[in-house]
Amino acid sequence: MNQPQSAENNNEVKIIILCENCSQKLRIPKRKKKLRVTCPTCRHEFNYKRYVFGFSSNNKKPLLVGWVGSLIGFIVVEIIQLSRILATTNPFLNAMITFGAFGMCLGAVMGAAEGFFRKDRTRLYYGLKVGSALGLISGVISGFIAQYVFVSILSFSRVDSAPPLALLIFARTAGWCILGLLLGGSYGIKENTLGDLKFGFIGGGIGGAIGGLLFDPLGSLFQFGGGTVGRLLGLSLVGMNIGVAINRFREVAIAQNRPEMYRQITRKLPTNSRLLLPGSNNKT
Repeated sequence: MNQPQSAENNNEVKIIILCENCSQKLRIPKRKKKLRVTCPTCRHEFNYKRYVFGFSSNNKKPLLVGWVGSLIGFIVVEIIQLSRILATTNPFLNAMITFGAFGMCLGAVMGAAEGFFRKDRTRLYYGLKVGSALGLISGVISGFIAQYVFVSILSFSRVDSAPPLALLIFARTAGWCILGLLLGGSYGIKENTLGDLKFGFIGGGIGGAIGGLLFDPLGSLFQFGGGTVGRLLGLSLVGMNIGVAINRFREVAIAQNRPEMYRQITRKLPTNSRLLLPGSNNKT
């Protein structure tokens, strides 16, 4: 285990964090105040601060990545809707295109983020390509499932009345949960470890479900611009929740030295850079 320069007293209680640049595990003092940490592996310097519920300043990048991906996805979806391309299509195709476009954008940004922050063009282009392709597939599948759930709910409602808001929220939550789950799995495939695949599924599903639960309530509260503001806020929350949840489960698994985090899915994909770090297979 590498020791960052900020560890001054060996008798202090230590916690394990990850370098925000190379994901190397570091031991630092468990303090409430902000610490300046230097990774001995990549020499990257960063500030670290613990927050409530196990979150930390390391969650800022996943939040930013989720928000940027959602913002791009929102713009693309709004363009599609305004262009009236979907005006004559059936509801299933409409949902598949909408979810597919959003999933492609969010998946592309999530996939390219690592290469962007590390200034690694090879990883950036690879992540962009794989993330957008798998994100598109994830979106199309989740869009179909979401519409199927929605139609099923309508079949149990009275023909002359709109379905209850709770049922609509359930249908929306199911769709975003499936999207998050599949995007998390896509992220795991891109990272090429069994652990990233497993915890990507879990984190993405939970993040998507939380975002889906809040989507319709926000849309009801913010009706400005024909509901545009509500949709923007809802999609932003979906993306940020997915990004943060995946990162949180991943961080905990690496800190606990879960063996699946160091097992490749296949040798046909690029090796995860975490597997090349010094002491990556050491037990803590």
